[in-house]
Amino acid sequence: MPPTRSEGPEARHLAGSASDAGASPTAAGTDGDLESLLHASRVRAVQRSNELAVLSREHHVALKLALRLQRATNVDAETVRQATLDFWREEGREHFRLEEELLLPAFVRHAGADDADVVRVLVEHVDIRRRIGDLETGAPVDSAALHALGERLRDHVRHEERTLFGRIEAALNPEELGAVGAALQVAGEAHRPPRA
Repeated sequence: MPPTRSEGPEARHLAGSASDAGASPTAAGTDGDLESLLHASRVRAVQRSNELAVLSREHHVALKLALRLQRATNVDAETVRQATLDFWREEGREHFRLEEELLLPAFVRHAGADDADVVRVLVEHVDIRRRIGDLETGAPVDSAALHALGERLRDHVRHEERTLFGRIEAALNPEELGAVGAALQVAGEAHRPPRA
């Protein structure tokens, strides 16, 4: 049986559109503008298999955080730093672990460990962890560092959603995808992000 596709907005990822890919973080300054950007992103939304939908829902939260990071000012940098650390501790760290321990090994059986998309995702995970570690030191943070982290996080999520996840869904047979989905489900029972 082919993988099932999730229905409804919770199953759609926010890939973004070409017009907002390079949007300035200050181009939109209100929550209404955020909703406009998110709505524009839904135009290109792709239905994700039920097996990977939980990761895509978490990506939605990460994209919201990325936008907040990109809009950070020196006035609110400390608040944004704390929100980022909360996200990391509550969701991000475990999300990376699930991708690295469950999803990528299943895909590597088909694509090889040196696949460019696998390598890119792992390198970006290391870089994002390093940037989060910099925030955890408690040293003063400026908005430029937050902007850079926001851009990296946004680009990372978009790559996974636009490229990697589709390749994984195409490469894994239904039984393999089902096994990954079941493992993600079990992990999700223990890991319930407060904002997912």
